[in-house]
Amino acid sequence: PLSSPFVQAAARALERAYGVQPLSTRMGGSIPIASTFSETLHAPLVFMGFGLPTENLHAPNEHLTLSNYDRGQRALAAYWLELRG
Repeated sequence: PLSSPFVQAAARALERAYGVQPLSTRMGGSIPIASTFSETLHAPLVFMGFGLPTENLHAPNEHLTLSNYDRGQRALAAYWLELRG
């Protein structure tokens, strides 16, 4: 849920990396191993996307700009710092 402290930490980390509030969307798609991770680790999962709609995820001309890759790495580092408190 969006009220989860883990999701809130992710939102703060993304805002820190990108300089704008993230847009929370619930998109389709599946990652089969996700439920196994959650059940085995007894921990919530948070998925953060770093691509933009213009980067055509899973389309024939899919790409990820280097700036989004870099910001994604900054967001992940910021997320760990958020979780640490």
